[in-house]
Amino acid sequence: MTRKILVAYDGSDNSRRALELASELSAKLEMDLTILHVMMHGKSAEEILRLAEAEHIVREPAGDAAEKLRMTALNMREHLGRDPADAERVRAVSAIGDQLVAEAQTMSDELGARNVRTMVRSGDYAEEILEAAKETGADMVVVGSRGLGLIKGALLGSVSMRVAERAYRTVVTVR
Repeated sequence: MTRKILVAYDGSDNSRRALELASELSAKLEMDLTILHVMMHGKSAEEILRLAEAEHIVREPAGDAAEKLRMTALNMREHLGRDPADAERVRAVSAIGDQLVAEAQTMSDELGARNVRTMVRSGDYAEEILEAAKETGADMVVVGSRGLGLIKGALLGSVSMRVAERAYRTVVTVR
């Protein structure tokens, strides 16, 4: 019987649906839930800002991440536009990750998920998801699909496809 679920969460609509499904499964099947966020250090400043603004992170910081995010969207853009190894950029990306997992944990708790814990990691998305699944002893991995389309997905390979191909556990991809 499956006892542990790992869900990858990045704040996108598909990952939100994956989180909802994983939380509901956790509650109904009495399975422990781990929420994983892989930080976006390699992403462009524009992509990170789009996500941060869509999730209202830049405008409405809260909790522990609030101190790290007490800057305007313009300052955030300046920090994220720096070299990926720059300390200010690393702090800004980390703050976004902290905020995302805090919100995800609140959502999971509200949906009745059991023994929710969170992890924030940095690295290749698929590799980090697979490694976290192994470390946590997850029996099931739930990921959102980005919906790249057949040609783009075949050329680039999606995170969900790579996880499904390489995982030695059940993988549920949510659209």
